[in-house]
Amino acid sequence: MRSVRAYRALTRVYPSRFRRDYGAAMTQAFADRARVDGSRAAWRVALRDLAVSAPREHREVLVRASMQTKLVVAAIATTVAIVAFAAVGGALFALALMLLLAWELTAILRARGHSSTSVRWWKLSIAGVALFALLFVVFAMPWPEEWRSSVDGEIAWFVGMFGFSASIVLVVLGAMLGLAGWVGRRHEQPAA
Repeated sequence: MRSVRAYRALTRVYPSRFRRDYGAAMTQAFADRARVDGSRAAWRVALRDLAVSAPREHREVLVRASMQTKLVVAAIATTVAIVAFAAVGGALFALALMLLLAWELTAILRARGHSSTSVRWWKLSIAGVALFALLFVVFAMPWPEEWRSSVDGEIAWFVGMFGFSASIVLVVLGAMLGLAGWVGRRHEQPAA
């Protein structure tokens, strides 16, 4: 009985609609197999099926999703990759991913109907520059040694990396929105 509850909990990795449609039947099939073939055989089949079918079902959900949902998923995946590469020291790759994230955020805003004028692209760029300047002042100041030793170096490094990364994304996002607005205005002007 505990195996069936564990399997039912494991089906949470499937998309919610798939789970609603097939979750009860899958749990019943697992319980029947466990009763006939034993719990070990049932788990072997269930885990093999899970490894193959769960990614396929998530891919199907993503294929049917709207463009805005796809952009949000891509932005989340890019953010996770930025954090992962920044944590292991892949700063150049993380920087390239930040540019990709800025493009994805621009596309999300445009998909939601925001034009570059409604977003005020220059405010994003100024906010990025201000954040960068603030962090630069905080990290470059000649603080007294007792203050420096009271702050954990790893925490300071992660705060600085996150802050500087966010400032770069804000500046690039603002610049991309400004450029998109400029190009849009150029195309709206009648040819002479």
